[in-house]
Amino acid sequence: MKGMAFAAGLLAVAATASAAPYDGSAPLTCRIETVMICSDPSICVRGTAATALLPPAVAVDVPGRVLGGDASGRTVKIVSVGRAAGRLLLHGEDVRMSGTAWNLVVEESSGAMTAAVLTQAGGYLAFGKCAGQ
Repeated sequence: MKGMAFAAGLLAVAATASAAPYDGSAPLTCRIETVMICSDPSICVRGTAATALLPPAVAVDVPGRVLGGDASGRTVKIVSVGRAAGRLLLHGEDVRMSGTAWNLVVEESSGAMTAAVLTQAGGYLAFGKCAGQ
């Protein structure tokens, strides 16, 4: 009986060790490094999180299904979570902001992050890097 408990414990440790570091099993902080701001189909402007009025970092809590980081403390719900090809895929909608939709993709092995925020007036592409909290 002790041998089975030890084997089960060993398997649990091995499964935890093999999980990708950015798979969403623990909260992440994703720093926004570059933003492309598009308000017209003919032009996008390179900027920063501040230029786009986005927080400099986004707190990603997949288990709690929420994104945060706004100075006011406002959060948005994660509506959908997926994993494919070594990437964590998140999708959300914020109907309080006139129908804003967003997607965030994190490379599970490196933490590289790409995000898109889409509004009626245009959108943003954000690039950055995630780290464990």
